Amino acid sequence: MKSADREDEMDLWADLHLHTHFSDGLLSPEEVVKAGYDAGLTALAICDHDTMDGLNEAALAGENYNVEVVPGLELSTQFRGRDLHILGYYFDQDNPELINYLERFREERYRRASKMVGNLNRQGVKIGMDDVEEKSKGKSIGRPHIAEVLMEKGYVETFQEAFHRFIGYGARSYVEKYKLKPDEAIALITGARGIPVLAHPGPIITDEMIIQLIKSGLEGIEVIHPNLDPKRTRYLMEMAQHYNLLLTGGSDCHGGRSGELCIGKYNIPIRLLEGLKEKKAMDTV
Repeated sequence: MKSADREDEMDLWADLHLHTHFSDGLLSPEEVVKAGYDAGLTALAICDHDTMDGLNEAALAGENYNVEVVPGLELSTQFRGRDLHILGYYFDQDNPELINYLERFREERYRRASKMVGNLNRQGVKIGMDDVEEKSKGKSIGRPHIAEVLMEKGYVETFQEAFHRFIGYGARSYVEKYKLKPDEAIALITGARGIPVLAHPGPIITDEMIIQLIKSGLEGIEVIHPNLDPKRTRYLMEMAQHYNLLLTGGSDCHGGRSGELCIGKYNIPIRLLEGLKEKKAMDTV
């Protein structure tokens, strides 16, 4: 499922999992859309973590580059002590419950970052919240922004080292995130008339967990992702067929933060996006 030449109309591709600097990506929505255009994509989805702030800019850029921009969102949840992310597509961006939740989560993200900065200061790592806010450009603050400051200040050499030594799970400065349950995330998305999809379910996400999410209203599953090997992808596709789940996929690109801009390398055929549209159309009848 790789990208194809734009001139071949029989091969149209989409990347339905991309991030911008409105959450923890490096690129603006317009830059992401342009990168998608340059990669030969017909459509792409902006799925920033716990924020919709970049969707309008992305939609305008999509019109300019003739790339279809799908409104998306990635909600962070925890299930039985494990991180689990729920993607949402084609939701009502004016839904009051969704808007209120995202505002609350933004506040919790800031509070969490402040606690981690305080923990770092007590370890002799002298950074401030003003440094972190500058990296986040005043948008949804996350651990990657703290990691960028640690690199800039010379406390670590790499992004990975920042997490390993200071702010990753089990590290001394780590602070637990605000916990939303997966069924609550699914309810938020369906309550906004959107389509909830399970993001990048690696082997640690068991069949029993996925079945429980289906019972809670899950309607799709991500089967193409950099962290999913071909064997896992095949298994997830078989499971999706058995439970009548929609299929999605994407690069989960954060703008080359890991050293490579992977937009255009983990795509899905456009017909799978058409499946999402058909589902949305059925739900609005």
